[in-house]
Amino acid sequence: MEAPVPDWSGLPADILISVFQLLECPDLLRSAAVCTFWQKAYSMFRRSGVCPSQQTPCLLYCTEAAGAKALGMYSLSERKSYSMPLPEPPISNWIGSSHGWIVTMDEKSDLMLLNPITGDKITLPPVTTMEHVKPIVNDDGVLEKYKMSFYDGELPRVEDTPYACPLDRYGDLVYLKAILSSDPSAGECTVMLIHQPYAQLSFAKVGDAHWNWLQMHSFYADCIHHDGCFYAMTAAGAIDVFDLNGSSVVHRRILPNLVRMLEKCYIVQAPWGDVLQIIKEESLDPEQPDGETYVTAYEVYKVDFVELKRVKMRGIGEYALFTGKSTTSCFSLKDHPGLMANHLYFTHDDHDELLSGKDDPRDIGVYDLENDTRTNLVDPEPWRTWFPPIWCTPNLAKAGFPDDNGEAQ
Repeated sequence: MEAPVPDWSGLPADILISVFQLLECPDLLRSAAVCTFWQKAYSMFRRSGVCPSQQTPCLLYCTEAAGAKALGMYSLSERKSYSMPLPEPPISNWIGSSHGWIVTMDEKSDLMLLNPITGDKITLPPVTTMEHVKPIVNDDGVLEKYKMSFYDGELPRVEDTPYACPLDRYGDLVYLKAILSSDPSAGECTVMLIHQPYAQLSFAKVGDAHWNWLQMHSFYADCIHHDGCFYAMTAAGAIDVFDLNGSSVVHRRILPNLVRMLEKCYIVQAPWGDVLQIIKEESLDPEQPDGETYVTAYEVYKVDFVELKRVKMRGIGEYALFTGKSTTSCFSLKDHPGLMANHLYFTHDDHDELLSGKDDPRDIGVYDLENDTRTNLVDPEPWRTWFPPIWCTPNLAKAGFPDDNGEAQ
Protein backbone atom coordinates (compact mmCIF):
# COMPACT_ATOMS: atom_id res chain seq x y z
CA MET A 1 0.00 0.00 0.00
CA GLU A 2 1.42 3.34 -1.07
CA ALA A 3 1.92 6.03 1.54
CA PRO A 4 -0.47 8.98 1.16
CA VAL A 5 0.90 12.03 -0.59
CA PRO A 6 1.51 14.80 1.97
CA ASP A 7 -0.94 17.69 1.75
CA TRP A 8 1.43 20.65 1.97
CA SER A 9 -1.46 23.06 1.60
CA GLY A 10 -2.55 22.08 5.11
CA LEU A 11 0.52 23.45 6.85
CA PRO A 12 -0.40 25.98 9.56
CA ALA A 13 0.25 29.54 8.40
CA ASP A 14 2.73 30.31 11.18
CA ILE A 15 4.85 27.27 10.30
CA LEU A 16 4.67 28.11 6.60
CA ILE A 17 5.85 31.65 7.27
CA SER A 18 8.74 30.27 9.33
CA VAL A 19 9.67 28.16 6.31
CA PHE A 20 9.47 31.21 4.05
CA GLN A 21 12.07 32.95 6.22
CA LEU A 22 14.59 30.23 5.34
CA LEU A 23 14.12 30.31 1.57
CA GLU A 24 16.36 31.89 -1.04
CA CYS A 25 14.69 34.58 -3.12
CA PRO A 26 13.87 32.43 -6.22
CA ASP A 27 12.27 29.71 -4.07
CA LEU A 28 10.29 32.25 -2.06
CA LEU A 29 8.90 33.92 -5.18
CA ARG A 30 7.92 30.53 -6.59
CA SER A 31 6.21 29.49 -3.36
CA ALA A 32 3.28 31.82 -4.07
CA ALA A 33 2.37 29.68 -7.09
CA VAL A 34 2.06 26.38 -5.16
CA CYS A 35 -1.60 26.79 -4.18
CA THR A 36 -4.13 29.38 -3.05
CA PHE A 37 -3.30 28.91 0.63
CA TRP A 38 0.41 29.34 0.04
CA GLN A 39 -0.27 32.43 -2.06
CA LYS A 40 -2.24 33.96 0.82
CA ALA A 41 0.48 33.05 3.31
CA TYR A 42 3.10 34.53 0.98
CA SER A 43 1.13 37.78 0.70
CA MET A 44 0.77 37.95 4.47
CA PHE A 45 4.51 37.31 4.84
CA ARG A 46 5.37 40.15 2.44
CA ARG A 47 2.98 42.56 4.20
CA SER A 48 4.54 41.75 7.57
CA GLY A 49 7.74 43.46 6.50
CA VAL A 50 9.82 40.47 7.58
CA CYS A 51 12.58 39.73 5.08
CA PRO A 52 14.13 36.27 4.60
CA SER A 53 17.59 36.18 6.11
CA GLN A 54 20.82 34.77 4.70
CA GLN A 55 20.20 35.54 1.04
CA THR A 56 23.00 34.51 -1.32
CA PRO A 57 24.27 37.17 -3.76
CA CYS A 58 23.04 37.12 -7.34
CA LEU A 59 24.54 38.72 -10.43
CA LEU A 60 22.41 41.39 -12.11
CA TYR A 61 23.03 42.10 -15.78
CA CYS A 62 21.48 43.25 -19.04
CA THR A 63 20.87 40.65 -21.69
CA GLU A 64 19.66 40.53 -25.26
CA ALA A 65 17.15 37.84 -24.32
CA ALA A 66 15.54 39.96 -21.59
CA GLY A 67 15.38 43.10 -23.74
CA ALA A 68 15.65 46.75 -22.76
CA LYS A 69 12.93 46.63 -20.10
CA ALA A 70 14.16 43.62 -18.14
CA LEU A 71 17.18 42.45 -16.19
CA GLY A 72 18.86 39.11 -16.04
CA MET A 73 19.62 37.63 -12.63
CA TYR A 74 22.02 34.73 -12.15
CA SER A 75 21.42 32.91 -8.86
CA LEU A 76 24.61 31.54 -7.30
CA SER A 77 22.59 29.34 -4.95
CA GLU A 78 20.79 27.63 -7.84
CA ARG A 79 23.33 28.27 -10.62
CA LYS A 80 20.42 29.33 -12.78
CA SER A 81 19.44 32.48 -14.67
CA TYR A 82 16.17 34.39 -14.36
CA SER A 83 14.74 37.55 -15.87
CA MET A 84 12.69 40.22 -14.14
CA PRO A 85 11.07 43.48 -15.25
CA LEU A 86 13.06 46.70 -14.96
CA PRO A 87 10.90 49.39 -13.31
CA GLU A 88 10.30 52.74 -14.98
CA PRO A 89 11.76 55.27 -15.50
CA PRO A 90 14.66 53.82 -17.51
CA ILE A 91 18.09 53.79 -15.92
CA SER A 92 21.32 54.48 -17.78
CA ASN A 93 23.81 52.78 -15.45
CA TRP A 94 24.40 51.59 -11.88
CA ILE A 95 27.29 52.43 -9.60
CA GLY A 96 26.66 50.52 -6.38
CA SER A 97 24.75 47.77 -4.63
CA SER A 98 24.11 47.39 -0.89
CA HIS A 99 21.48 45.63 1.22
CA GLY A 100 19.58 44.50 -1.87
CA TRP A 101 19.34 48.00 -3.37
CA ILE A 102 21.22 49.22 -6.42
CA VAL A 103 22.32 52.83 -6.89
CA THR A 104 21.24 53.84 -10.38
CA MET A 105 21.33 56.96 -12.52
CA ASP A 106 18.90 58.37 -15.07
CA GLU A 107 19.43 60.14 -18.39
CA LYS A 108 20.40 63.35 -16.53
CA SER A 109 22.83 61.48 -14.25
CA ASP A 110 20.63 62.06 -11.20
CA LEU A 111 20.95 59.20 -8.72
CA MET A 112 18.21 56.96 -7.37
CA LEU A 113 18.02 53.89 -5.12
CA LEU A 114 16.21 50.93 -6.67
CA ASN A 115 15.23 47.60 -5.18
CA PRO A 116 15.13 45.38 -8.29
CA ILE A 117 13.06 42.70 -6.55
CA THR A 118 10.25 44.87 -5.12
CA GLY A 119 10.51 47.75 -7.60
CA ASP A 120 10.72 50.32 -4.77
CA LYS A 121 12.53 53.56 -5.67
CA ILE A 122 13.99 56.35 -3.56
CA THR A 123 15.23 59.56 -5.16
CA LEU A 124 18.48 61.16 -4.05
CA PRO A 125 19.51 64.85 -4.24
CA PRO A 126 20.10 66.16 -7.77
CA VAL A 127 23.49 66.39 -9.45
CA THR A 128 23.43 70.18 -9.30
CA THR A 129 23.66 70.13 -5.49
CA MET A 130 27.14 68.54 -5.58
CA GLU A 131 30.14 70.69 -4.70
CA HIS A 132 31.94 70.57 -8.04
CA VAL A 133 28.91 70.95 -10.33
CA LYS A 134 27.15 73.95 -11.81
CA PRO A 135 24.23 73.80 -14.26
CA ILE A 136 24.55 75.19 -17.79
CA VAL A 137 21.19 76.31 -19.21
CA ASN A 138 20.21 77.67 -22.60
CA ASP A 139 18.42 80.93 -23.34
CA ASP A 140 15.10 79.32 -22.43
CA GLY A 141 16.35 78.20 -19.04
CA VAL A 142 16.51 74.54 -20.04
CA LEU A 143 19.33 72.50 -18.49
CA GLU A 144 21.77 71.49 -21.23
CA LYS A 145 25.06 70.53 -19.59
CA TYR A 146 26.94 70.34 -16.31
CA LYS A 147 30.11 72.30 -15.64
CA MET A 148 32.50 70.36 -13.42
CA SER A 149 35.27 72.17 -11.56
CA PHE A 150 38.53 70.44 -10.68
CA TYR A 151 39.81 71.04 -7.14
CA ASP A 152 40.18 69.25 -3.82
CA GLY A 153 40.13 70.39 -0.19
CA GLU A 154 43.72 71.61 0.00
CA LEU A 155 44.32 75.30 0.59
CA PRO A 156 45.21 77.55 -1.07
CA ARG A 157 42.81 76.21 -3.68
CA VAL A 158 44.21 75.45 -7.11
CA GLU A 159 41.65 74.85 -9.85
CA ASP A 160 42.17 73.26 -13.24
CA THR A 161 40.09 74.29 -16.25
CA PRO A 162 36.39 73.40 -15.76
CA TYR A 163 34.81 70.84 -18.08
CA ALA A 164 31.36 71.14 -19.69
CA CYS A 165 29.80 67.68 -19.80
CA PRO A 166 26.61 66.36 -21.46
CA LEU A 167 23.90 65.41 -18.97
CA ASP A 168 23.82 61.73 -19.87
CA ARG A 169 27.61 61.45 -19.92
CA TYR A 170 28.33 63.09 -16.59
CA GLY A 171 27.51 60.11 -14.36
CA ASP A 172 29.61 57.66 -16.37
CA LEU A 173 32.59 60.02 -16.17
CA VAL A 174 32.29 61.12 -12.55
CA TYR A 175 30.65 58.47 -10.35
CA LEU A 176 33.05 55.76 -9.21
CA LYS A 177 31.14 53.84 -6.53
CA ALA A 178 28.28 54.28 -4.04
CA ILE A 179 27.89 52.60 -0.65
CA LEU A 180 24.86 52.51 1.67
CA SER A 181 25.02 52.67 5.47
CA SER A 182 21.99 50.40 5.97
CA ASP A 183 18.88 48.94 4.38
CA PRO A 184 16.71 51.86 3.17
CA SER A 185 13.63 49.68 3.66
CA ALA A 186 14.15 49.77 7.43
CA GLY A 187 14.46 53.53 7.90
CA GLU A 188 17.33 55.97 7.84
CA CYS A 189 20.06 55.43 5.26
CA THR A 190 23.12 57.40 4.19
CA VAL A 191 24.68 57.10 0.73
CA MET A 192 28.44 57.60 0.46
CA LEU A 193 29.61 58.47 -3.05
CA ILE A 194 33.17 58.14 -4.37
CA HIS A 195 33.43 60.52 -7.31
CA GLN A 196 35.62 62.63 -9.52
CA PRO A 197 37.49 64.88 -9.48
CA TYR A 198 40.30 63.08 -7.69
CA ALA A 199 38.20 60.24 -6.23
CA GLN A 200 36.74 62.36 -3.42
CA LEU A 201 33.81 61.67 -1.09
CA SER A 202 30.34 63.18 -0.79
CA PHE A 203 27.35 61.88 1.15
CA ALA A 204 23.61 62.38 1.36
CA LYS A 205 21.04 60.99 3.75
CA VAL A 206 17.77 59.76 2.29
CA GLY A 207 15.47 62.77 2.35
CA ASP A 208 18.27 65.34 2.12
CA ALA A 209 17.98 68.15 -0.42
CA HIS A 210 21.69 68.29 -1.29
CA TRP A 211 24.97 66.37 -1.29
CA ASN A 212 27.61 67.07 1.37
CA TRP A 213 31.26 67.22 0.31
CA LEU A 214 33.94 65.66 2.55
CA GLN A 215 37.04 67.68 1.68
CA MET A 216 39.59 66.07 4.02
CA HIS A 217 41.36 63.77 1.55
CA SER A 218 41.26 62.42 -2.01
CA PHE A 219 41.97 59.31 -4.08
CA TYR A 220 39.65 56.92 -2.28
CA ALA A 221 39.35 53.41 -3.67
CA ASP A 222 36.62 51.79 -1.56
CA CYS A 223 34.40 52.30 1.46
CA ILE A 224 32.30 50.28 3.92
CA HIS A 225 29.92 51.11 6.76
CA HIS A 226 31.05 49.53 10.03
CA ASP A 227 30.01 50.13 13.67
CA GLY A 228 27.99 53.22 12.79
CA CYS A 229 30.74 54.92 10.77
CA PHE A 230 32.08 54.91 7.23
CA TYR A 231 35.55 53.44 6.75
CA ALA A 232 37.06 54.78 3.53
CA MET A 233 40.31 53.39 2.10
CA THR A 234 42.62 55.29 -0.20
CA ALA A 235 44.45 53.77 -3.15
CA ALA A 236 47.59 53.82 -0.98
CA GLY A 237 46.05 51.70 1.78
CA ALA A 238 45.25 54.45 4.31
CA ILE A 239 41.92 54.16 6.15
CA ASP A 240 39.84 57.15 7.26
CA VAL A 241 36.83 56.95 9.57
CA PHE A 242 33.90 59.34 9.10
CA ASP A 243 31.28 59.64 11.83
CA LEU A 244 28.25 61.36 10.29
CA ASN A 245 25.86 60.86 13.22
CA GLY A 246 26.27 64.24 14.93
CA SER A 247 25.68 67.83 13.92
CA SER A 248 29.14 67.95 12.35
CA VAL A 249 31.37 65.39 10.66
CA VAL A 250 34.02 63.72 12.82
CA HIS A 251 37.01 62.50 10.81
CA ARG A 252 39.99 60.41 11.93
CA ARG A 253 42.80 58.73 9.97
CA ILE A 254 43.31 55.40 11.73
CA LEU A 255 45.75 53.79 9.30
CA PRO A 256 48.47 55.61 7.33
CA ASN A 257 49.47 55.03 3.74
CA LEU A 258 51.03 51.58 3.60
CA VAL A 259 51.98 51.12 -0.05
CA ARG A 260 52.40 52.94 -3.31
CA MET A 261 49.25 53.85 -5.22
CA LEU A 262 47.46 50.68 -6.26
CA GLU A 263 45.42 50.11 -9.38
CA LYS A 264 42.56 48.49 -7.46
CA CYS A 265 41.96 47.70 -3.80
CA TYR A 266 39.00 46.99 -1.55
CA ILE A 267 38.04 47.07 2.14
CA VAL A 268 35.66 44.68 3.89
CA GLN A 269 34.64 43.73 7.39
CA ALA A 270 34.86 39.95 7.84
CA PRO A 271 32.10 38.11 9.75
CA TRP A 272 34.64 37.20 12.45
CA GLY A 273 35.31 40.90 13.12
CA ASP A 274 38.58 41.74 11.34
CA VAL A 275 38.87 44.45 8.71
CA LEU A 276 40.48 43.13 5.54
CA GLN A 277 42.14 44.79 2.57
CA ILE A 278 41.98 43.07 -0.81
CA ILE A 279 44.54 43.96 -3.44
CA LYS A 280 43.96 43.30 -7.12
CA GLU A 281 47.10 43.08 -9.24
CA GLU A 282 47.41 42.78 -13.00
CA SER A 283 50.59 41.75 -14.79
CA LEU A 284 51.53 40.76 -18.32
CA ASP A 285 50.98 37.08 -19.04
CA PRO A 286 54.43 35.60 -19.79
CA GLU A 287 52.84 32.74 -21.74
CA GLN A 288 51.24 35.10 -24.26
CA PRO A 289 53.67 36.39 -26.92
CA ASP A 290 51.61 39.42 -27.93
CA GLY A 291 52.60 41.26 -24.74
CA GLU A 292 49.09 42.67 -24.32
CA THR A 293 47.41 39.90 -22.33
CA TYR A 294 47.15 40.44 -18.58
CA VAL A 295 46.62 37.99 -15.74
CA THR A 296 44.81 39.05 -12.58
CA ALA A 297 45.69 38.01 -9.05
CA TYR A 298 44.15 38.87 -5.68
CA GLU A 299 45.79 39.06 -2.25
CA VAL A 300 44.00 39.40 1.09
CA TYR A 301 45.45 41.20 4.11
CA LYS A 302 44.28 41.57 7.70
CA VAL A 303 44.55 45.12 9.02
CA ASP A 304 46.32 45.51 12.35
CA PHE A 305 45.15 48.83 13.80
CA VAL A 306 47.40 48.48 16.85
CA GLU A 307 50.69 47.99 15.01
CA LEU A 308 49.45 50.15 12.10
CA LYS A 309 50.24 47.53 9.50
CA ARG A 310 48.61 44.84 7.43
CA VAL A 311 49.38 41.12 7.48
CA LYS A 312 48.99 38.90 4.43
CA MET A 313 46.54 36.04 4.93
CA ARG A 314 47.07 32.56 3.54
CA GLY A 315 43.36 32.19 2.92
CA ILE A 316 39.94 32.98 4.33
CA GLY A 317 38.80 29.45 5.20
CA GLU A 318 35.09 28.70 4.92
CA TYR A 319 34.22 32.13 3.58
CA ALA A 320 33.77 33.79 0.18
CA LEU A 321 34.56 37.36 -0.86
CA PHE A 322 32.71 39.57 -3.36
CA THR A 323 34.27 42.57 -5.12
CA GLY A 324 33.15 44.99 -7.82
CA LYS A 325 30.90 48.03 -7.97
CA SER A 326 28.81 46.44 -5.22
CA THR A 327 29.77 46.92 -1.58
CA THR A 328 32.70 44.61 -0.88
CA SER A 329 31.35 41.68 1.13
CA CYS A 330 32.34 38.48 2.91
CA PHE A 331 29.93 35.56 3.36
CA SER A 332 30.09 32.43 5.49
CA LEU A 333 29.57 29.09 3.73
CA LYS A 334 27.74 27.88 6.80
CA ASP A 335 24.93 30.28 5.90
CA HIS A 336 25.49 30.18 2.13
CA PRO A 337 26.38 26.58 1.14
CA GLY A 338 26.02 27.36 -2.57
CA LEU A 339 29.23 29.40 -2.53
CA MET A 340 32.80 28.12 -2.84
CA ALA A 341 35.07 28.31 0.20
CA ASN A 342 38.25 30.40 0.06
CA HIS A 343 37.19 31.95 -3.25
CA LEU A 344 36.70 35.52 -4.42
CA TYR A 345 33.80 36.37 -6.75
CA PHE A 346 34.63 39.41 -8.88
CA THR A 347 33.05 41.63 -11.50
CA HIS A 348 34.70 44.07 -13.90
CA ASP A 349 34.92 47.46 -12.15
CA ASP A 350 37.92 49.27 -13.63
CA HIS A 351 36.47 52.73 -14.22
CA ASP A 352 38.70 53.74 -17.12
CA GLU A 353 38.27 50.41 -18.92
CA LEU A 354 34.50 50.48 -18.52
CA LEU A 355 34.37 54.05 -19.77
CA SER A 356 36.58 53.62 -22.81
CA GLY A 357 35.31 50.22 -23.92
CA LYS A 358 31.57 49.82 -23.41
CA ASP A 359 31.52 47.03 -25.99
CA ASP A 360 34.57 45.19 -24.65
CA PRO A 361 34.23 41.78 -22.92
CA ARG A 362 33.85 41.92 -19.15
CA ASP A 363 36.17 40.15 -16.75
CA ILE A 364 33.78 38.31 -14.42
CA GLY A 365 34.54 35.12 -12.58
CA VAL A 366 35.65 33.28 -9.46
CA TYR A 367 39.21 33.37 -8.10
CA ASP A 368 40.67 30.51 -6.05
CA LEU A 369 42.72 32.15 -3.28
CA GLU A 370 44.61 28.94 -2.55
CA ASN A 371 45.68 27.98 -6.07
CA ASP A 372 45.71 31.48 -7.63
CA THR A 373 43.50 30.31 -10.48
CA ARG A 374 40.29 31.70 -11.93
CA THR A 375 37.24 30.23 -13.62
CA ASN A 376 34.28 31.75 -15.43
CA LEU A 377 31.13 32.19 -13.42
CA VAL A 378 28.97 30.65 -16.14
CA ASP A 379 29.63 29.49 -19.67
CA PRO A 380 28.46 30.79 -22.08
CA GLU A 381 28.16 34.21 -20.48
CA PRO A 382 24.62 35.58 -21.02
CA TRP A 383 25.22 39.26 -20.26
CA ARG A 384 25.69 42.26 -22.46
CA THR A 385 28.73 44.40 -21.83
CA TRP A 386 26.67 47.46 -20.79
CA PHE A 387 25.65 47.98 -18.06
CA PRO A 388 28.54 46.15 -16.41
CA PRO A 389 27.13 43.24 -14.34
CA ILE A 390 26.91 43.86 -10.59
CA TRP A 391 26.41 41.71 -7.48
CA CYS A 392 23.15 42.17 -5.58
CA THR A 393 21.94 40.35 -2.47
CA PRO A 394 18.13 40.07 -2.88
CA ASN A 395 15.97 41.99 -0.42
CA LEU A 396 12.21 41.47 -0.43
CA ALA A 397 11.40 44.03 2.28
CA LYS A 398 9.12 46.84 1.16
CA ALA A 399 10.26 50.42 1.71
CA GLY A 400 8.28 52.84 3.83
CA PHE A 401 9.55 56.09 2.29
CA PRO A 402 7.15 58.31 0.35
CA ASP A 403 7.15 57.98 -3.41
CA ASP A 404 7.12 60.86 -5.88
CA ASN A 405 3.40 61.38 -5.25
CA GLY A 406 3.89 61.75 -1.50
CA GLU A 407 2.35 58.36 -0.70
CA ALA A 408 3.98 55.59 1.27
CA GLN A 409 5.35 52.82 -0.90
